[in-house]
Amino acid sequence: MNARIRFVSLIVVAAVALQPVAFAQETPKPSAGELRKQREREFKEMLENATLKGTWQVCGPEGLAGKAPLSEARPDTYTLGKISKAGEDYWVVTARVQYGDKDVTIPITVRVVWAEDTPIITLEKMALPGLGTYSARVMIYRGFYAGTWFGTNYGGILSGQIVKEVKKATSKPSDR
Repeated sequence: MNARIRFVSLIVVAAVALQPVAFAQETPKPSAGELRKQREREFKEMLENATLKGTWQVCGPEGLAGKAPLSEARPDTYTLGKISKAGEDYWVVTARVQYGDKDVTIPITVRVVWAEDTPIITLEKMALPGLGTYSARVMIYRGFYAGTWFGTNYGGILSGQIVKEVKKATSKPSDR
């Protein structure tokens, strides 16, 4: 019996002692640089050639002061084309912007900052040809977007879904 207790004790001690070795063999975590590259690749894949379909609401100076409500939701569409990294945090997004009576296609340089794994597109008093001067913060997460935007003395919110069109395969007549 005494030998049996010693044997069980030895097994328990060995299991506890070898536990760090088992954990040490886990897959190493990616470095911060590798993680950033992966997130940036996913950001580009999600938005390039996608359409942001949603709504926007606006309020004037009274609303910005919290004294008037937002307008009714109105549809907006942002059709994105090529997206390329321009610098450390900066990206160039070619976008067709459609809202109200506006419909323009322009390249927009945006700054992308990260909240953990979530990209936030930022504009700061940027003049957008054919549209005006705007500031914005738009969060992109799991196929949706949401954010705030501001013009000179008005602002509002926008939100919607990121849609990737599925390209249909073109069929070729078979050679006979």
